[in-house]
Amino acid sequence: MDSQLKKAVINHRQEEIKAYLEELENDSRFSLASLIDELLDLMLMECSLRYGSFHFVKMSLFLRELSQKNYFSRESELEIARVVLLGLSERHFIKLEAYSSGYKEGEVNQRTYAKLAEEINNGNSHNAFYYALGILEYQPEQLKKYLVNLGMERIPDSLGHSLSCFFPVMRDLVNHHKNISATAVLSYLMYLNRYSYQGKYNNNQEKHQKPSQKELEDLGLKAVSGSGIVSLHHMITYYTFFMLEDSSFYKELPPYSILENYFGSKNINQEHLELVESNEKGADVAESYQEFKDGFPLENFKDNLAFLFTNLNENYKSTVSYLHRLFAEYYNQNWNPHYYTGLYCALGLYKSDKIESQKLKKMAVVQAVEYFVKNVL
Repeated sequence: MDSQLKKAVINHRQEEIKAYLEELENDSRFSLASLIDELLDLMLMECSLRYGSFHFVKMSLFLRELSQKNYFSRESELEIARVVLLGLSERHFIKLEAYSSGYKEGEVNQRTYAKLAEEINNGNSHNAFYYALGILEYQPEQLKKYLVNLGMERIPDSLGHSLSCFFPVMRDLVNHHKNISATAVLSYLMYLNRYSYQGKYNNNQEKHQKPSQKELEDLGLKAVSGSGIVSLHHMITYYTFFMLEDSSFYKELPPYSILENYFGSKNINQEHLELVESNEKGADVAESYQEFKDGFPLENFKDNLAFLFTNLNENYKSTVSYLHRLFAEYYNQNWNPHYYTGLYCALGLYKSDKIESQKLKKMAVVQAVEYFVKNVL
């Protein structure tokens, strides 16, 4: 918290940030992943009511992952760094810093979990945090699973936040970044404390059945349909279930059936379905970012989907970099973290081996790009 960069972000000194970004252009050691690592503790203190909770840190964790896997060119990383730093400087912060010490009992047991759920149900954040600290110390993986399940109990009221926003933080930060694990847990507990649970969480829930491939994809077609933030959250949450299923700490089948309640009676978007069906013809593969930008102008992106999907199929890694760089060129002070979060999840669905439907995969990408275009252009 004492670095000059963080002070500039906290105090909204954007001229200093822009000067720092200019210096990065000549810094051969720069990486987007390292920059985000440096800012994670600050991101957990972000308290914007408009895009609050874990929206910004979630976006950044997804960007960090792609950076660590070498998806981005250096040019893309520099553009995305500008979005991260200037976007973060537009937000406000609360001094939220928790420590992992303070639990006085020498073990945790079922009573510890029961007390944690009871205090959450009663809205006692600090008392709940005390019991969570004990579980964080002795059973950190179980704590993550338990809290994520508690969040899912609030379906359909808050699934788009209690699961899709907090899962990446539970997965990537808790128990992996010791210096900020407790802060992340406290922030999640403060969110859960907004709700009153009708009953204590049952750690022995009946086993869920995995949907058939057709059921899973029918559900997915609903998730990737529609426009606006609610429909985008459906797609993000649908993909979050896939990530949850593959995570090392969850180790059980997520309750896919609850997505049916979350999506409700939502209809499949026939316009988008017809749109992806009519873009089967081949197109050229871009050999540079400029060629991609010229071939996929966002102003009329629906007319150039064949180009986009050809590039995703033939040159996926570079196309991921191009898309993120293209989005970054449209940065403005009202940047919504869902722009990148939606893109990340749509591209994840596009490459997922859990679904076979090419229509579903393409509709996810169309939904994410359309949401960005409608809100930025």
